Amino acid sequence: MEVIKDIREKTEQILKKHGIARAAVFGSYARGEYKKNSDIDILIEYFPGARKTYFDIIDLKNELEEVLEKKVDLVTKGAIPSLIKEDVLKEMQVIL
Repeated sequence: MEVIKDIREKTEQILKKHGIARAAVFGSYARGEYKKNSDIDILIEYFPGARKTYFDIIDLKNELEEVLEKKVDLVTKGAIPSLIKEDVLKEMQVIL
């Protein structure tokens, strides 16, 4: 998908700078069902042992929103509600 490639290109360096080991888009962007006002849902996974504060995550979110010019929702694998976890893992599009 062209939009996923664009997201990957715009975010790769930011994600690496913030110590993200893996990242994937899920939700409407991953399914190709996004609208003009859709946010971008990004699943992130830090390297094992990484110690990140709330402020680190907010900084990452702000940088991603600036470069993507969209609202971004960040979530870790462990924070995905069990009711939707299977769907998220099926539809996710890896960007890092």
